[in-house]
Amino acid sequence: MIKAGAQNVTNSPYTRYGIGDINYSGIGHNIALGGTSIAENTQFFLNSVNPACNTNLMMQRFVFDLGFDVKYTQMSSSSQSQRNQNTTFKYLAGGFAVKPWWSFMFQLKPYSSVGYKSVDSTYISNSSNASEVFGYKETYTGKGGLSQVSLATAFKAFKMLSLGVEGQFLFGNLERYHDIEQVSYTYGTKDSTKVYHTNNYLIHGFNYKLGFEFEKTFISSKDSLKPALKVAVGGFLSNEAKLSTSNEMLLYTLGSQTGSYVVASDTAELGKVTLPMSYGLGFSVELFDKLMINTDYQYQDWSKFSIPGEETTTSTLGANKYYGLGMQFVASKYSSRYYKTINYRVGIHRSDTYLNMNGYNVQDQGFTFGLGFPLRSLLLNVSCDFGVRGTTEYNLYKEKYWLLHFNVTAHDVWFVKRKFQ
Repeated sequence: MIKAGAQNVTNSPYTRYGIGDINYSGIGHNIALGGTSIAENTQFFLNSVNPACNTNLMMQRFVFDLGFDVKYTQMSSSSQSQRNQNTTFKYLAGGFAVKPWWSFMFQLKPYSSVGYKSVDSTYISNSSNASEVFGYKETYTGKGGLSQVSLATAFKAFKMLSLGVEGQFLFGNLERYHDIEQVSYTYGTKDSTKVYHTNNYLIHGFNYKLGFEFEKTFISSKDSLKPALKVAVGGFLSNEAKLSTSNEMLLYTLGSQTGSYVVASDTAELGKVTLPMSYGLGFSVELFDKLMINTDYQYQDWSKFSIPGEETTTSTLGANKYYGLGMQFVASKYSSRYYKTINYRVGIHRSDTYLNMNGYNVQDQGFTFGLGFPLRSLLLNVSCDFGVRGTTEYNLYKEKYWLLHFNVTAHDVWFVKRKFQ
């Protein structure tokens, strides 16, 4: 008789492939806009997706932004389900205008995250002797991820054209554990041997991103100081990055009768991890300084990703395509009535992710909404994202998630010479 146990998962089994889940790269309020931001260039917010879209920041103001996530996930397969909760630091960003046509921005954020655990077990009973049972259990565990520190600058080449460049330093580690336990029961006595195989990939390297934004503002015929329409088109291109990597490998065994001993231990320089090129295009329309509509498209071909020693796990990777649409409304930004200054946001997003598993392209889609509350020189943003990734068909998993994001945008007056009398 053969008994096969179903897989048990922790967090997301999809993070086993590539470098894990790629974290959203935008500022917090853009989450509520369906993740759209590529053509958004305002004086109130930083733009961390398109380095060209920070040329409208106000002079003598330093913009500071801090965000974190609370994510609830329900993971389900065809036979079972599991719930998880994670609280994650999202980003720290700051920026300022040096000149009316020149700005700087920096940020620190997680770039990718890995967290999974799956267990496969099989036990076989001896048909001629019921007191003898043989079996094995395989456990795959992973954790870690990459972080990113970046510095960007943008300038207006002409009145309506902005250009930007961003330098990024990526660093972190990916820890992979593969444990195999062989077990036999004879007359109630257990005899087991475990083999532990650990790979710890240490990764670091530089990357860069280029961006552009073209915007045109049409002034109201009734009020020459009030814009009636603002139209913007933006885009970015990130290069194919080659990141240095080394592997701290450990292989040892543990036997119930023989004890433990190390089979192999080594640290080796493996060469380069290849992160594929990516690009994105966006369109934004703003009406009467009240209603803003954004739409984005992003593309990255992860079939070109490679990490030495993991060719089998990269064979399931393909192109990632992202589509987003968002809308923001504020009745009056400078009204004395507080409720009119609140920002209302809503959006939708859909992704054909880079995972192609069992003949199925894993998809991710969701609905977003949020609010922005002005508090003097602060703006408190609360964003929600309800989404679904994957399916219970094709022997895969479905993730239903609720992402609750909080971020604070602060404006502080800098670079002003104080005068005392």
